[in-house]
Amino acid sequence: MRIAIFSLAPLNDKSIMGGSQKILHELSASLGDYGHEVKVWCSAIENNQKKFTIGNSEVYPNLLFRGKFPSPYQVSPINLIKTFKVIREGSDWADKIYLHADGIYLRDSFSEKNIIRSFHDFIYDESIISALSLNAQSTIVPSDYLKNCIEATLVLSKKKIIEPIFTVPNGISFDEKRNYMVNKNKNLGEVNLLFPHRPQITKGVVEAMKIAVKLQTKVSKIKVNLMMPYFSKSTNNDDTSLSFEQIVKIAKNEKAENIIKLHNWIPYQNMNNLYSLANVTVCPGNFVESFGLVPLESVVNNTPAVCSSVGGFRNYNDIPAIKLFPYGDIDRAVDNILNCLEISLDDIIQSKEVISDKYSYQNMISGYEKIITSNNVVQQKVSIRNKNNLRLSPWCYIENDYIYNDFKSEKLFVKNVGSVISNSKTIDSRSKELDPDTIKKTIDLGYLIEDYEIENI
Repeated sequence: MRIAIFSLAPLNDKSIMGGSQKILHELSASLGDYGHEVKVWCSAIENNQKKFTIGNSEVYPNLLFRGKFPSPYQVSPINLIKTFKVIREGSDWADKIYLHADGIYLRDSFSEKNIIRSFHDFIYDESIISALSLNAQSTIVPSDYLKNCIEATLVLSKKKIIEPIFTVPNGISFDEKRNYMVNKNKNLGEVNLLFPHRPQITKGVVEAMKIAVKLQTKVSKIKVNLMMPYFSKSTNNDDTSLSFEQIVKIAKNEKAENIIKLHNWIPYQNMNNLYSLANVTVCPGNFVESFGLVPLESVVNNTPAVCSSVGGFRNYNDIPAIKLFPYGDIDRAVDNILNCLEISLDDIIQSKEVISDKYSYQNMISGYEKIITSNNVVQQKVSIRNKNNLRLSPWCYIENDYIYNDFKSEKLFVKNVGSVISNSKTIDSRSKELDPDTIKKTIDLGYLIEDYEIENI
């Protein structure tokens, strides 16, 4: 089968930047193993405009989008017209079309063929607009969290018919050479904290520094280091990332200049070594991760992780080597790090077993292949179950009587909500234990939504 893959983001044969590109790279390398002929079209960037191969797949980096985010469509009309033509030619060639991290609005260019797409975030306008306004045969997402967020948004937009959304968890590759276990946190001379994310405010740059500084006061006899990347101008494809100078300025303001250790962005292929150098990986931001590869990859390399309880990170509460804390709670984060420094080898082993079972690399590839090549066209209908029943929005969670909203990074106090909500995360809006005005406010702000059901037609 001929499969055409289109990506708004650029792809590089020698380096990988970000979790979504990692998945695209792995799909490009592996789908050919199923006997398919695969071609990939992606955005061009200045030093990456010639055809190359990944596995058996040919990659054509000649879609003339900007190649950077935000505003990837900020190009000339003639470049858009040329891109229309490239997409049309690729679509004419293909039996199946897959849009990776869909944000391609040019639906008229796909030769009226059915489209399989994936989303890997629900933050940027390209993905939100595509989900709300553009149809597909099927949609693939990496987590139930993202599936539930998209479905709830479609329900709130009053859509009655939607396409099926399938969860295919991102897969983690295990390096057999790294399966040996060493207690590297024994007899510490220093503590290396790793912040391996893009250097963006929402990823937790400031919080990571605050955590490191606070930790240093707790372990005054041990040197604390915070390893953090920066982008050189040649590697940065995201205008929201901080420059080297900006990071240094923030470090001075947070009194972390003697703690932070900056290094140039490290390609994904070399990340295993970096994870192994750390004692604890920190993921402290309020960015709404739809999945979150970092803590899983860290644990696979025998390094525990401490993460804010935001978005997809909440899925990891069954992994002993991943500790969660409420976003912004620096003291709780530091306590978690201190616990991680004493983590047992048994907890690391158990965590790796959970990851191997739930996040299989081979299951990910076969899951994508099955959905992309399927000819089964299914539609689903949305119905409201009971207008008096309300459901906790999937982008929220309850701690005591506070509802935290991922997209607002705020908590709302709702008296008694923690005691009246059911195991299925629904409440009866008529409950006498709840204040009607407060409930009305939670609905208006999107903390609670109508309870709904989605069924195949």
